[in-house]
Amino acid sequence: DINECTDAAAANETICENFGTCTNTFGSYFCSCINGTYGFNCSINPDDCVIHNVTYDGVVYPNYCVARDPEANCTDGYATYYCTCGPHWTGEYCLDDVNECLETPEPCQNFATCVNTPRLYYCECINGTCGLNCDINPDDCINATHPCNLTDPVANCTDGFACYTCQCGPDYTGEYCDMSIIIYNILQMLGGDAESEADLIALMEQLLSNPSMTIDMIPFIVGTLPEANRTALSWSAEDTFLWAAYEEKALNTSVDLYAWNHVVLGNCFTFNHFNNTARSYLMRQDGAQGALKVALKINSGEYAPWIDTNAMMVFVHPNTETVFSESPRYMCMPSTEVIIETTQTKYTRLGKPYGTCISSPSQVESYFYEGTYWVEGCIHSCYQVQVQKACGCMDSRYPVPQDANLCQLKDVNCVNAVVARGDVSTWADCVCPLPCNNAEFDSSFTQANFVLS
Repeated sequence: DINECTDAAAANETICENFGTCTNTFGSYFCSCINGTYGFNCSINPDDCVIHNVTYDGVVYPNYCVARDPEANCTDGYATYYCTCGPHWTGEYCLDDVNECLETPEPCQNFATCVNTPRLYYCECINGTCGLNCDINPDDCINATHPCNLTDPVANCTDGFACYTCQCGPDYTGEYCDMSIIIYNILQMLGGDAESEADLIALMEQLLSNPSMTIDMIPFIVGTLPEANRTALSWSAEDTFLWAAYEEKALNTSVDLYAWNHVVLGNCFTFNHFNNTARSYLMRQDGAQGALKVALKINSGEYAPWIDTNAMMVFVHPNTETVFSESPRYMCMPSTEVIIETTQTKYTRLGKPYGTCISSPSQVESYFYEGTYWVEGCIHSCYQVQVQKACGCMDSRYPVPQDANLCQLKDVNCVNAVVARGDVSTWADCVCPLPCNNAEFDSSFTQANFVLS
């Protein structure tokens, strides 16, 4: 008997296909087929991918591979089949959804939220981004409503998400680099901010474009400081006087000259001031021997940059009256010797029934100056009352009541509107009669170069 199984094996031939097992018989052989194949030589292997009609979710499919994954491939086996899944499904029969949101890197970009869905995913984009993966972020700097460098030429713009940020140069600040750093520092000093101090910002911008306005603005800053702080900002008697003498005898400048502070004028020193309780000096002779003499230091190197005149202001006035910044004065220039010779004239006016005059400040509606009554003090007090009504504060450049709310920089426009009404003495609600008694000084002024001996 020929053993067909061994002869085929020796000839490297296959009698039984599909892994069938060959068994020799007398005069022949037979093949034992594995499960899923049949035929005399086990050559028949039905395609399991198509012979099994499977039902999934009520729908008939040729196999489970494609029941959910249309991209899956089916590979025939022996009484079985194998699935090769597409990118969005997994599992033995590609029935399990792949969670793309858990992949690394996550598909959604620019801080978007990934939401898994059957077969795919979608991205919930933050404001300012778009695209399947939220990967598109339009450059907001290109079409910016307020370009960063519109005011600041060296500012840079950084794109964000539906927004942009400005990196300012050294001279500007603010969201759009449109605020001068000088104005910003002033706001910080005054405790203001860009939103609540819009008027103040506009005023500061005017000031930067017209520096000569500084001298008018400073009192609205200094005036809000306590008097002790204002006094510290100005010169003391030691800073101002080399020496002082009366009737050829030396004076103690810290005692004999009364120091007081004015918001506009700074520290002032008055000889024989009505509030000086130390000593009062009477005039006993005229000429140089009976005069008040002082040697002053100009200290021009310490002047603020907005002061354009180096000089000392000298006011000649009755010692019972308080001077103000517009009072008549004499400007004593550096390196000069100045002589002021004065003649006093006293006036006495008749009251009712011959006329109207004032003998006491209490006889007018408002009077905020110390000392005796005088018309200018009454006019300034009328002005302060009108500023209070219009602006809710008083002008710190003139005397105010003890509990007055002082106007600040943000109130300047309102104050200027009151000033624009013109001469206060013509206002119907300002009545300031002449004083019943007052004195005036007529002075002659001579100035010559100072010569060191």
